[in-house]
Parts: sequence; C-alpha cells; structure tokens
Amino acid sequence: MRGALRRALRSASRPAAIVVAAAVAMAVLAAGPAGAAPAGFDHNIHLSRMAASGADSIPCTGCHAWRANALAGKPGHAACFDRCHGGAPARPAPNARTEMPPERLRVCVACHEERALQQPYAGPAAYAVPYPPYRIYPDHALEIGHKTHRAITCTQCHDGKSGPPHRRCAGCHDGASGHGPAMAQCARCHAPASGVPEPPKLLMTRQIEIVVTSAFSHQRHAARGGAGRQCTTCHAPIADTDDRQLPRPTAADCATAGCHDGKAAFAPTVACTRCHKDVPKERFEVARPEQRFSHAMHRSKQLACAACHAVAQSGERAGEVIVAGHAACAPCHAEDFGRRRPTICGACHNATEPWRQLTPDRQPPERTEFGATIDHRKHPGACASCHSLTTAGAQLRPPRGHRACISAGCHAVTSGPAPRMTECEACHAESRAESRRRARLAAPWSVRAAFQHATHRRSKDGELPCTACHTDLTAPDLASLRTPAKAVCAGCHDGGAAFKLTGTTCTRCHGGARPRVEAPRR
Repeated sequence: MRGALRRALRSASRPAAIVVAAAVAMAVLAAGPAGAAPAGFDHNIHLSRMAASGADSIPCTGCHAWRANALAGKPGHAACFDRCHGGAPARPAPNARTEMPPERLRVCVACHEERALQQPYAGPAAYAVPYPPYRIYPDHALEIGHKTHRAITCTQCHDGKSGPPHRRCAGCHDGASGHGPAMAQCARCHAPASGVPEPPKLLMTRQIEIVVTSAFSHQRHAARGGAGRQCTTCHAPIADTDDRQLPRPTAADCATAGCHDGKAAFAPTVACTRCHKDVPKERFEVARPEQRFSHAMHRSKQLACAACHAVAQSGERAGEVIVAGHAACAPCHAEDFGRRRPTICGACHNATEPWRQLTPDRQPPERTEFGATIDHRKHPGACASCHSLTTAGAQLRPPRGHRACISAGCHAVTSGPAPRMTECEACHAESRAESRRRARLAAPWSVRAAFQHATHRRSKDGELPCTACHTDLTAPDLASLRTPAKAVCAGCHDGGAAFKLTGTTCTRCHGGARPRVEAPRR
C-alpha cells in the first residue's frame, strides 16, 4: 500500500500530492479518541507526517506571508484548506452546530478549541485563535551566534526595545548585501526543535557561583557613558563563541581601566557586599582558611614594604603603618577574589562569603616575621623609652609600631633624622628577630632561657637602671650587642642579696649550649 501511495504521489502534481498526504495524516490523527490531543499546531508532527507520506515539505513562506522583508499577518484558512486540506469550511448559520467529519474536525482543532466548534455558532468571537497557536512550546528555535555576528554592534540586536524581532535583522539580511541569508529563508535561522527553548545564558561553573544579579543594572552602567556604555567592556569573550553557554564576566573584567579601577568607580575589592547580595540557591560550601599571611611566602616577589604598607602622614597615628587592604592584594590575586574557594582570604578573615560583612579578625602572630635593628650609639636616650613591652614570648621589647620612634627630635614621617618612617628596609629585615633569638639561645653558656628581667629590676638599693648590667652599648647593632659579663652579676649574686655564682648548680642560669671541652692530650 505504501509503495502504491508513493507512486501515486510521484505521478500527481505537487498540490494534489500535498492534499493526499494531508488526508493520510488526518486519518492517523482521527484514529485517536476525539478531543484527546490538546489544541495547538505542532510543526514537527506536521512535517514528520508529510515526510512519512513521501510528499515534499512545505516551505515556511507557504503558510507565513512575507512582504516588504517582514512577516505579514498570520496564517489563515487559506494556508490550511485552499492548498492542502480541501476547501475552506463554510460558516455555519447562527445558533447552528458545526457539522463536519472527525478527520475534518482534527484539522480545525489545531487552531480552534474543540469545545467551541461543537457548540451552536455564536459568531466569529467564539472561534478566536491565539497566535501563535503553539501546542506547548515554540517549535522552531532561533539559531544564531555571537561569533557569527561579531562584526555588528551589540546594541543593534540588544537595544532594550520591544517590537518585531525581524526588524533588527532586515538591515543585513535583505538578500542583496551579502551579509547573510535573506529573511525569507526562514530555515537558515529557525531550526526545528522541541521542548523548552534554551535561550543564551551566562555560563555557571563550580568556580564561578558568586553572582551579582540583584545589584547589577545594565541601565545604570550604560548611563555613566564611556566604557560603561560598551557591552564589550565586560562581555568581550562572548564574541568568540556561537555557543548558547556564554562566558560570564569576572571581577577582573569589572576592574577595567575607566570602570571599577578605584578612580572612575569603587574598586571591586573594596566593599564586596555592594555587588554580591545573592546567596547561592544551592548549598554553598564555605571555605574556612586557616593559614595566616606569610611574608616569607611572598619573598620571591621582591616587593618593597611600601608596595603594601602605607604610613599615616598625620593625626594620632602619624608614622604608623596602615593596615594593608584588598587593594594591596588585588594586583597579584585579582582572580582569587572571584573564585568559589579563594585561597588568600584566610590571611585576615575567618570566612569567605562575599555577601557577609567580613571583618579582618585574624591577629598577627606573637613573634614578628621581621625584626628591627638600631645603633645604640646614635640613640642615647633612656632605655625604657623604647624597651617597655613584656609579653609571653619576649621581654622588654619595643612595642609594635613606631610609637617609640616618633617623638620630638626623633624620626618623623617626612622630616627629622634619617631614615624616614617610609624607608622600612633601613631598620627591618625578614627573620632578623628570630635569627637573633636563636643565636642567643645557642650561644655558649647562654642565660637567655632562664633569665627574667622582671625579677632583676630591683635591688637592695632600689630599681636598677638597664645600664647597671648592660654597660657596653657601643655595638652598631643588636646582633653584636655584648651580653653582660659574669663580673657584672657578682655585685648582686654575692650570697646575701642573691645566691652566689660559685658552689651552685650552673644550669640554674645557664640553660643554653655548652662549650665543647676537648680532652687533654697525652
């Protein structure tokens, strides 16, 4: 039967073949129960049955009128009945029921509600047809790519205005300019498809799940003019793909010169919550970093101290180092600010969610990574003016900061004796304090481990000055400052005020390394 049908179709004219094929399609549809299929025209089913019957496919313009390089109206009865499905149905008399065979009814319910067709005729309004009369979803998706259209400006298509979409294309797709297929060649852009149309969307990955949807406004950025008006300032990578999954702008794109560079607008690393207001809908695994900031890890960068640490020029904190903010980290770690699991936030914070107010609550380590050195010969003031702080790990050290250095006649930010407060490397060096501590602990007969300044501050004659023990302060730096000689201790350790230096277990004071004593030669 199928072979006979195909031979009949080949021998028939094209309109006749379409009519026969449509009759076959209607017979198949009529096999189901009346009213089983929902109202709506399905391009894919229609085309598949045409192909199964062996008939030629119908071009889009066979149903959709096209005039002046644009769609003209919507298909009417002529598109269905005059060419394929027989003559157009006659209008029933007022209040009369529509009488038609089931196969004829199945064609009509593609656009009209079956219930309305079975009721007494109450005028054209009862047969109103929504347009387009798709069954569930549009059957033909729009297949265009940004890379294919990279030669035109973004606003030529994305103009924010409503209206027939073909108007945006007609300037190029006119069939004569050579910029692409003519508008009437519908299938070149509209490919058959089914299901929910997937519009282009920004790509969401496991690395980029922190969005700015709630806070961002294209209109507000475009109103600033300049780079903010240019789509490619943020979306330049989109021009390199025809995929529907489009690359998402990053924090580095926002920091482009002329945008959020800290001058034209606030830097993206200044206040995270100004942009990041959206909490991820799915579970967000928060990274809880524990590693502190380490200057030693940044040694290879060979950065000057002032590259990260500015010095306050005036006010109560004049001469003090200002805590480094995000701006100091951004030049090297710009990508880390936009990652799902950043690696550097734990240097100062105990969390990483940018939609939270994160305060820098990670205190610096007890022992400094650096260490300062001074020439006591050039600092003849009282020892206690600098050495005043005692902690669990250090005795009589200068307090953190430059408070001991900033005073009348001493160092200032931009004046006074050299070096200036901004010349950090003149006094500070990495690991200087730790190497000095280790050297003193390892020195022969060292008393560093057992000696406590607090218990030696007073004597029978009152409070002792530092120079009572430290009689030689002529060393150019702390590393070569001489430890008080044993004779200096004997003035107090005479067996009366304190235990004698002889006849006592030596390790009571000397807990450091022992000098190696060679056996006498025979």
